[in-house]
Amino acid sequence: MSQPVPIHPEPLARDAEGRPYSTRYGDIYASRAGALGQARAVYLAGCGLLDTPPAWAGRAQFVVLETGFGLGTNFLATWQAWLDDPQRSSTLHYVSVELHPLAAADLLACAEPALRDLAQELAAAWPPPVRGLHQLRFAQGRVRLTLALGDVRELLPRLELGADAIYLDGFAPARNPAMWEPGVLKGAARLARPGARLASYSVAGAICNPLRQAGFEVRKLQGYGGKAERLQAAYAPRWRTRRVEPRAALPAAADRRAMVIGAGLAGAACAQALASRGWVVDVLDAGHAACGASALPAGLAHVRLSPDDDRLARLTRAGIAALRDALPAAGRDAWWRGDGVLLLDTGTDSASRGDAGSVPQALALPRDVAHRVDATQASALAGVSLHRPGLWAAGGIAAAGGLAQAWLSTPGVRRRDASHVHRLQRAPCPGWARSLASGADMTTANGPPWQALDGDGRVLAQAPVCIVANALDASRLLDASGLASGLPRLPLRAQAGQAFIVPAAELGPLRGLRRGILGDGYALPLPDAAVQACGLPAGTRWLLLGATYENDPARPMPAEQAWAEIVGGLQSMVGALPATAPAAARRFHGVRAVAHDRLPCAGPWPDWAALGRLGPAALHRPAYELPPLPGLYLSAAMGSRGLTLAALAAACIATHIEGEPAPVEQDLIAALAPGRFGLRHLARLDHSIDMPA
Repeated sequence: MSQPVPIHPEPLARDAEGRPYSTRYGDIYASRAGALGQARAVYLAGCGLLDTPPAWAGRAQFVVLETGFGLGTNFLATWQAWLDDPQRSSTLHYVSVELHPLAAADLLACAEPALRDLAQELAAAWPPPVRGLHQLRFAQGRVRLTLALGDVRELLPRLELGADAIYLDGFAPARNPAMWEPGVLKGAARLARPGARLASYSVAGAICNPLRQAGFEVRKLQGYGGKAERLQAAYAPRWRTRRVEPRAALPAAADRRAMVIGAGLAGAACAQALASRGWVVDVLDAGHAACGASALPAGLAHVRLSPDDDRLARLTRAGIAALRDALPAAGRDAWWRGDGVLLLDTGTDSASRGDAGSVPQALALPRDVAHRVDATQASALAGVSLHRPGLWAAGGIAAAGGLAQAWLSTPGVRRRDASHVHRLQRAPCPGWARSLASGADMTTANGPPWQALDGDGRVLAQAPVCIVANALDASRLLDASGLASGLPRLPLRAQAGQAFIVPAAELGPLRGLRRGILGDGYALPLPDAAVQACGLPAGTRWLLLGATYENDPARPMPAEQAWAEIVGGLQSMVGALPATAPAAARRFHGVRAVAHDRLPCAGPWPDWAALGRLGPAALHRPAYELPPLPGLYLSAAMGSRGLTLAALAAACIATHIEGEPAPVEQDLIAALAPGRFGLRHLARLDHSIDMPA
């Protein structure tokens, strides 16, 4: 089992003249003539952001990619220029790759006086030094910084974005050659949108030549701060240099209407993600909002720990961040208590978790991500006596049903309850059908709108974008719509579960519980919003105990057996609990949708006919390269991690629709891709299929 290289905060040094200095690379962080001056003269000017009109004028979004965040001066200068420019783009995305991040206090201490106010905002939002992507929002969400922490040689090839400007700004090539390797420069070219501008202070031949080979037209201009020359380039290849084009921005004039099938956590999160970007979203559900498993009054959302920092561990970290980002601004404390979760050791801990207790130290995780606690420390955090040690992990308690309702109340979201969607179809459009039949590349076109039809063939709603988020019914809906002909049904299975809401006073050892605990079962104090939503008596503390995992929803476990199973798991952690459920207890029963690999299905639904036209070799490409069926997406199979992953799934879908930088790396996008099962099936058969349009 390989262990990833941990990220450590970089200590800041000063040279003899007091300038910020890296002892690791033996170099200063910025030009001796000034960091802000270099940022403006080399990078902003080099990428056309100080032109008349500026490169971002009139655009819905503008994406900057940077190698080497360093002091953050380039980002802060770009942000300030964006604020000062009345012609600025609607949204500024800034993606920066950094292996050795400074501490927030050092960033602030090194900030230029003219940028100090922005630097204070940056320092306040600075993420923990953990590998992966960290998305930060500023200016009411219109400025979005994605910090990609890791080795640029490993991380840049896994980013999913389209860049309008590229800043190459590592330490000098002689000091840090890894940052300027040909593979890195080719990786930057892979992400360049047509016409993208690139800038750097270095004009070394080892940089210019690979850039030309990758499709850039390179120029050398007068340098800054005593340097003779600086580099400026534009992406204009004379021939096709890449198999897959980078993400393109959705045009500002595009029809931003969507329909979401399903009003549970997954659908509500998708509706919120699009509505917050200015979309009008119709949400259709056969029942009512937040029913099924999403009706659970509360639940735990937390990071997962793994010695090899596997896909699920990385997804849960990104999921917690996405959940926090998506919480309603008004009354967020009513829906979320983010004071962490106690993951207590279990009898099978070393076998099932791979000695997860050692993970925080092995991966050098900061204490605000995870840390080991003994039984005494765990008891102090929980407010009750606990018999086992474990881990404190980032996360918390969310009022699940109430949160879904809050997301569905986002301005721009329109609810259509009691609307059973029998099938989907494209609105009739002969021209579109002819284009598909001719083999034209339609993967980025909007196409005719999707229509949701009831059992009598009546149109319930239509929109250019449709997101299927109706849990177990997703398989049926795709089959009924002829969107998976010739493929096995989407492998979702039903897994029932039961939990109990109990007055805390009835539970002896758990009476004073103030934080979520998880081991062979879980217990958590109900947030006030959940108590109110359930209609429970005010002034009484209630706990939620769970949960069973039952593989036959048609034959649910009797309540007495479910209580005994849940309590049996908890007693090893807290001591004796009532043998039978107290009279005041309320039982919750729901059914989870679970995929065979226990990961969600989130992303575009593939165009299987387009895949067939690409030939057999396409069957062996990664799932994130599957050609999408324009406008159709899936968000389902959250299992028992809906609170942890629903907001992340929604962010993955919304960023794909808008052409924004993805919130996770390509391997995680592939892990969530709804077409991964069909692709594996076809690869095993080694042939493609014909698929009705």
